[in-house]
Amino acid sequence: MLRPVPCRWFELITTRRDVAHLLAALADRGAIELETHAPEPWPALTSGADRVLERFRAIERTWRGHWPAPRIGSQPIVDPAATLDARMAALESWSADAAPLVAERERLASQSRSLADLGRVLGALPGHFPVAGEPASGARFAVEMHVHAIAKQGPPLDLPAGVLRLAIRGRSEDHVVTVGRARDLAAADEHFAGRKARRIAVPGELAGSAADAIASIAKRRSAIDRRAAALALELDALARRHDVARALGDLGVIDWLASHGSELAASDRLVRVTGWTTATDARALCPGLDGAQRRCVVRFASSRRRARAPPSLLANPPWVRAFEAFARMLGQPGRNEADPSTLVAVIAPLLFGFMFGDVGQGAVLLAAGWLLRKRVPVLVLLVPGGIAAMGFGLLFGSPAGAVWYVSGSARLADGGAAGAALAGVAQFVEHLLQLLVNTVSFARVGAFALAHAGLSVAVTGVAEASGAIGYWIVLLLGNLLILALEGLVVGIQTTRLVMFEFFVRFMKGTGRSFRPLPPPFVPLPHRNGSHE
Repeated sequence: MLRPVPCRWFELITTRRDVAHLLAALADRGAIELETHAPEPWPALTSGADRVLERFRAIERTWRGHWPAPRIGSQPIVDPAATLDARMAALESWSADAAPLVAERERLASQSRSLADLGRVLGALPGHFPVAGEPASGARFAVEMHVHAIAKQGPPLDLPAGVLRLAIRGRSEDHVVTVGRARDLAAADEHFAGRKARRIAVPGELAGSAADAIASIAKRRSAIDRRAAALALELDALARRHDVARALGDLGVIDWLASHGSELAASDRLVRVTGWTTATDARALCPGLDGAQRRCVVRFASSRRRARAPPSLLANPPWVRAFEAFARMLGQPGRNEADPSTLVAVIAPLLFGFMFGDVGQGAVLLAAGWLLRKRVPVLVLLVPGGIAAMGFGLLFGSPAGAVWYVSGSARLADGGAAGAALAGVAQFVEHLLQLLVNTVSFARVGAFALAHAGLSVAVTGVAEASGAIGYWIVLLLGNLLILALEGLVVGIQTTRLVMFEFFVRFMKGTGRSFRPLPPPFVPLPHRNGSHE
């Protein structure tokens, strides 16, 4: 626990049929870090895959939104180069057949969005408002109507005098309906273009009142939805015919192998996998592969022959792991260095609690750290820090913080409130000074505790002058300010003390972290007789 655990060098031989599933299983357990065994007599497993994968990524950028979910085929990938060519051919054939369907689908989606925007605009108008659709190309009406969507923030509109306008406020953007002669609207359109406004087309067949136009828009959108559903069925059938899901799954596996195992050496039948592992023996490295159907052979070798030092892993109990971040700020502890995480897990909360000694505010930090630990993992450090702050708050005679200590003295005193408040401050400072006797080298820590008391007194003084109602409002807002300000400052100070007053005495950070192979982009299915 006080020393990093060095990883072991391993060499593994497996078949081409099993290499993808084997590596995926080891990656799921975070068991290996790949590293090349140089010089390697065998060629790379994914040799020549980069160019084909670049073609795949180019197609992916264009068609990804229209593809089904990837699916791994039941047959293993024995020859990545041949599989790449076959799957890319399937995708390119699909893209050629799907291009007109996708173009129509996107056109219909754009029309549906435009009609939805127009429907919202017309819905904000009176039901009897006259609507004139835009004329066909080349035709002109005496009076036309245009609709634009503009940003909410911007300069005033400067439209021609002959243009009538009606502004409709929206949540994310505003809409402007303009009515006028064709040449005046053309000038207005240029102004809207300069404002980067979005033109909403008004179909030419729309006529009559706004209520009639809304009913017509609903019918048009219904027809568009039916056609879009038919196109989706056609695209699904096309994807099944070209087996696009399997092509995407196999390409994802090969992309993963090329990205993280590009230098895996392979012969016609076998693949050599080398690197570092946290496993102690072959059975722990490859469980389930030592039965009747053995599919890999593992050998552990000495790491002294390696040019690079072996990576190491910090092996600490769960309650210490959050504090490993302090050590990693300076660097990974080397194999001959101590791992200070366990000591930091005790020292850091004590330092934080001493500088932030307050029962009430410590409870707030404890609750915040516990509730937000999954969303922001680093905030789990507030849990022990809050507990320590509550403990020191009790030792300081602060059952609910310095604010409550001083204000309580003032409220409960028989004499004047000001005198009682000063007496409370004096007692609070006296308790702090008693704890500073044996911490001369860390006198700045006590200064932060005094600063906490000073801020609390200031908040209480302002609260006392704010009246009966304002007292509790100022007290609440002041404590929130102290939590935010001192929580940040004390956290930084604790980190500085740990890093530059403690670690620099013995730690150099000469090691390197164990970086496990990440799992594949596409989960591989279970196979009978394999590692899974």
